[in-house]
Amino acid sequence: MIEKWGKLNDLPAPLHIGEEDIMRILKVPNIEHLLYEVRYLGIYIEEEFLFKVGLSIHAGRSEAKMLKKSSKVPELPDPAPAPVPKVTPKRQDVLNHQCIGRRHADDLLLRRKYLETELTHSLNKWNAEFVKIKYLQGEYKRKYDSRTKEAKNQQIYQLQVGLEGAQVVISQLWKDQKTSAEKVCKLEAENKRSHTLLDEKEATLSDLESSRIIEDFKKSIAFKSIIQDHVQEARDHIYDVEVKALELQCIDEGLTPSQASDDSSSDPDGDEVQSELQKVFALEVDDEIVDIE
Repeated sequence: MIEKWGKLNDLPAPLHIGEEDIMRILKVPNIEHLLYEVRYLGIYIEEEFLFKVGLSIHAGRSEAKMLKKSSKVPELPDPAPAPVPKVTPKRQDVLNHQCIGRRHADDLLLRRKYLETELTHSLNKWNAEFVKIKYLQGEYKRKYDSRTKEAKNQQIYQLQVGLEGAQVVISQLWKDQKTSAEKVCKLEAENKRSHTLLDEKEATLSDLESSRIIEDFKKSIAFKSIIQDHVQEARDHIYDVEVKALELQCIDEGLTPSQASDDSSSDPDGDEVQSELQKVFALEVDDEIVDIE
């Protein structure tokens, strides 16, 4: 019992100790067996003490055998017919030793009660500590769950905020892309219209250039015809003047008009004069054409 109680004192505290733990530590099947072991230990000590006392006072062999330690638990014999009690006087030293043995047994019983009280007090203390630890464990678990839930909510909130920001950025990029597509369409339309206007202007310029060239050509031809007309008028005028001068000369010389015409046709000087006039008029016409161009 002392060895087992020392094992109980060596256990760590706080710890919940129940009946099963006590039975496992003391290696007993149940509490009743524990109490029976304590009681049997008291009886064994008392019997051993009485046996030693009997040997010391030279008691008879039969009494020594009766007080000898037995390995089995003493069982109650069957009830027999009550014999007539035979009063045998006992010696004073035997009575004194019996009193000492009973006193020692009473001390052992008190010791057992004290141990039971200490054991009960330790169990109550350990149970109180266990309840306290359970309470602290519950508080810690509640705080841990609240902190975990708060951290999880904070993380979810941050993820939601990030998701909303990403959605805003995506929508803004989509709007920018749509605006850029519209601008590209407008630029393509303007480019197409510019090409169309450029083609129209090129066609117009080509038409105007061709028409201007044609008009210039027409104007040059008309101018040439006008110049030719003026040259022809000048030639006619010069011819008329010369003819009249020849006619007057012929009249002065006493020639007839037919003779004067024959002379003028055969006169080389008249041809030279006409050729010189043609050269002069041709040079004048060429100079005027060059100035117009």
